[in-house]
Amino acid sequence: MQDGGGASESSEGAESTTQPGDTETETGTRASEDGDGDGDGDGDSDGDGDGDRVIVEVEQLSYGDDASQTLDLYTPERPAQTSLPTLVLAHGGLWQAGDKSALAGLCTAIVTSSAGAQACASINYRLSQALGGECSGTGLDTYTEQVRDLAAAVTALQNQAAQRGLDPARFYVGGHSAGGHMAHELNLRWPDFEGGCARPGTCPPAIGAIGFEGIYDIAAWDSYDANFWAGQFACATRKAFGAPPSAPDGCTDQTYARPCWDVGSPRYLADHLDDLSLAAAGDALIIHSPGDDWVDVAEATTFGIALDAAAPERSVITSVDGTCASGQHNDVLGDPALASCIVNFVASAGASI
Repeated sequence: MQDGGGASESSEGAESTTQPGDTETETGTRASEDGDGDGDGDGDSDGDGDGDRVIVEVEQLSYGDDASQTLDLYTPERPAQTSLPTLVLAHGGLWQAGDKSALAGLCTAIVTSSAGAQACASINYRLSQALGGECSGTGLDTYTEQVRDLAAAVTALQNQAAQRGLDPARFYVGGHSAGGHMAHELNLRWPDFEGGCARPGTCPPAIGAIGFEGIYDIAAWDSYDANFWAGQFACATRKAFGAPPSAPDGCTDQTYARPCWDVGSPRYLADHLDDLSLAAAGDALIIHSPGDDWVDVAEATTFGIALDAAAPERSVITSVDGTCASGQHNDVLGDPALASCIVNFVASAGASI
């Protein structure tokens, strides 16, 4: 969910479209106000008082043939490291709306708060209605193509890692609201969506997934929508996941022969990893602000508990107490605590926030 019902459905078009990750379409630079991540405004990342600042460079790239398959890559202009860990983020908007620009401030904060030690990318992806999603009837589980877009964006950047100063073995996926769903769905079904690697063996799975204000149980979300929002977003849910299992024409996943609403729920996947022969590709960070009631906090807590039990070999951190985010659903994007927790999670390789 990008907002309470008025999210923009526009997306930025690339100046040209090419094969995944081949062409840079726009380049710009932006100076940060504070490069140390402590919010004191002195721009001093090493404490020596010299006021060093991080200059953020923004490049718009295409990662697919569709005009909406674009991303903005945020990197330090003169990286302190030549091989940066990289976070690839997907915006919210209930799978039907939103734009990568919503995460511009967060990506900038990640680069500056890490003192230029991390890179961030914000992607556009094909929206549910453009993929044929419908409000009624069986419809299509269009979310699968959106998760595929997220995977393709990661692979495109891995293909160009050397020339852009990125480390292909240290990628993370993440997102806000519907984007958080996509990130954790991808983390649990990486083999279903990976592909497009230019050189076999050089595009490993992301080593962590980060969701903030995410939706992880589609049936529970639909029930919450009915009770809290009077069903305002029922159409959006069905455009992404097809008709519910209870409907006579309920959507069935073609790969797993189970309801689309189940296979499309990271919570369900966590409960059935063994049944479905799945595994978590990387560690997990699940964030929800205690001040956000647009999405039920139980989406985060129940998924975190299920994933922690199902994947004991992975670090699973669930933060719902305000440590990593505060405010209403969209307000969290501007909370410095969110960028700080993400930077710490990446810097610790998923061990802490």
